[in-house]
Amino acid sequence: MTRLLVLAEGDSEELFVEKILSPHLQPLGVFPRATCVVSKRLASGKKFTGGNLWPNVRLSLQPLLADSDAWVTTLLDFYGLPDGFPGVPELPSLPGSALDAVRHVEGALSVTMGSPARFIPFIALHEFEAWYFANPVKVAEFFGMPSVAETMEQASREAGGPENINQGKETHPSKRLERYGMGFRKTSAVALLQEIGIDAIRMACPHFNNWLTRLEKLGMPV
Repeated sequence: MTRLLVLAEGDSEELFVEKILSPHLQPLGVFPRATCVVSKRLASGKKFTGGNLWPNVRLSLQPLLADSDAWVTTLLDFYGLPDGFPGVPELPSLPGSALDAVRHVEGALSVTMGSPARFIPFIALHEFEAWYFANPVKVAEFFGMPSVAETMEQASREAGGPENINQGKETHPSKRLERYGMGFRKTSAVALLQEIGIDAIRMACPHFNNWLTRLEKLGMPV
């Protein structure tokens, strides 16, 4: 049995791990458990979660990486990463694609944390919500708005795939979904990702597929 600790950016990512990633990996011998980034902790012990500020991510990662018997990965969005996050300050001067930029940030995150052997950094390109664009028809059916399917298909087609839908303040994936007028809510819509299915997501999203493939292999004997 392989234990996998997942540091999730927020509630929707945590639900994805619990409802979709875990059932997919468990038959392969990999058992994920998600923990949200801790953004604030009160003296009473109460804590608040969510976000991608680097000090919070670092402090939340440290106890997970201290578990020498578990693998650790992250589920954070590339969209909105703050300047203080490892690798982000260098991005304006780097050539290449958005995928190259994400790989740079993932590498910088690993190096900053000491390059642990059991650490698999993952930054969703550009955003977790891009995965809904893997099957626009399912999204349209879920919300009872058939016309949305073509709008989503066009957005994905013009970008060159769901993961390439850009980082514009008004055009990143979750903003588009909210603007379509479907009543999209991040946490409640995780059920929709279950209907879309992890296989459809991996087919439409190569960066996600590479991450998932690495996680699947953790359950295979060496």
